[in-house]
Amino acid sequence: MSRKREAFAVMLIGIGMLVLLGPYVGFFTIVALLLLLIGVIALRHGKMRKGYICLGTGAGLLLLDHLALVLGIGLISLGIFYVRANKAHGGQKHFSQQNFIKTVQYNRDPWMMRSTSSWHAIGDIDCDLSLAMAEEPDTVLYFHGLIGDLDFVIPEEYGVEIEAHLLFGQIGFNPEHPMGMERRQGVLNRVQWKSANYLNSAQRVKLVIFYVAGDLNIRLSA
Repeated sequence: MSRKREAFAVMLIGIGMLVLLGPYVGFFTIVALLLLLIGVIALRHGKMRKGYICLGTGAGLLLLDHLALVLGIGLISLGIFYVRANKAHGGQKHFSQQNFIKTVQYNRDPWMMRSTSSWHAIGDIDCDLSLAMAEEPDTVLYFHGLIGDLDFVIPEEYGVEIEAHLLFGQIGFNPEHPMGMERRQGVLNRVQWKSANYLNSAQRVKLVIFYVAGDLNIRLSA
């Protein structure tokens, strides 16, 4: 679809939303929904910067105009987190934490790695597992939130299982070329992968990721 036709289609959708929803919702809500729509279209076309700006602006307008709605989405996400966390860890004991904003920078110094479940509204996660000192042979790292920027470096000697879901955003992962990146971007991104050496490895890690919007990069290092 050409840019002119795409813009015309968005304009028609906007007019239709104004006609249908105008009597029931406010002007800012309609503008927010249009920005979210434009953001989704931009992501599907690989225009990541424009897409994130539109999604962020639209989400901000919805937050201002519908605080209860945003709060409800957050509570639903947190509820799903509790259900999935127990499943991800197979009922085993693990460290659990919930934060509004979470920043993890395990990419410079050695750090202790243990099975963890973490929920947050906004997250910035950077983990280099080549620096990790694992407490157990099997480790599950589960990150769940609304918006996240996540980077993981995993040594190739690890047995690795990955289950990643992003409603909006991009996933960078290419198991065939550890030094490269295969980017999957747009809407409803999903990666499920298990290394061939998973069962035979002395150290295994399962990475579980669920975000509404995010940028996820996973690199297997030599």
